[in-house]
Amino acid sequence: MNIQSSEDKIILALDGLNKNEIINFLENCPQIRWVKVGLELFCKEGPAIIKTLKKMEKKIFLDLKLYDIPNTMYATCYQISKLGVDIISLHASAGSKALKISKKASLEGSSELDLNPPALIGVTVLTSFSSVDIKRDFNIQTSIEESVLKLAELSFKSGLDGCVCSPWELKKLRLSYDDNFQLITPGIRLEETTKHDQKRVMTPSKAILSGASQLVIGRSITQSENPSKIFLHICESIN
Repeated sequence: MNIQSSEDKIILALDGLNKNEIINFLENCPQIRWVKVGLELFCKEGPAIIKTLKKMEKKIFLDLKLYDIPNTMYATCYQISKLGVDIISLHASAGSKALKISKKASLEGSSELDLNPPALIGVTVLTSFSSVDIKRDFNIQTSIEESVLKLAELSFKSGLDGCVCSPWELKKLRLSYDDNFQLITPGIRLEETTKHDQKRVMTPSKAILSGASQLVIGRSITQSENPSKIFLHICESIN
């Protein structure tokens, strides 16, 4: 996937919106090209929301963060790839067998309907986690950065197209992987003091300079008084 323009580098997270709100929002902000459909929206509206967004000619990141045994991952990716989405996320911690078979399934499913195959992206460590959290909750003694680097390597070696990481790990990852390996980055805030429920955050321009392929941004745009103005401001800042 070749990401050239600044508009293509921003993926709008549609969290908290329903179908009618989404249609109205995107009609008022036609310059937005990429959208993210997460678990909440997909469970609320079902696969029909994908058809709606495709009719509006939007590129779609289906962010369901799949995690299951290999056979279930295969069957799920096979079905999802028939929806015509552009990116699918799955937890890299599902393991190499599950990742490899998921990639195979996505190629088979999309080919069956003569669709472009989706990019498969491995989720590393959620941006809501801090080092204290993972040590306390999971007894993981390695640093978050080490865990992210290991899961990114697993994603790469398993044939995935990239990974999801926080902005804090971008520089080290980009030193190891060229632009063909996508680094999709949530935890983007227009001001670093505004974190919401994410802890490892960064501004858009710093994240792009650190090596991000695309930025996932939600509330900073959707909850602003002038979404189009904010979106264009972000585009200018990362151009």
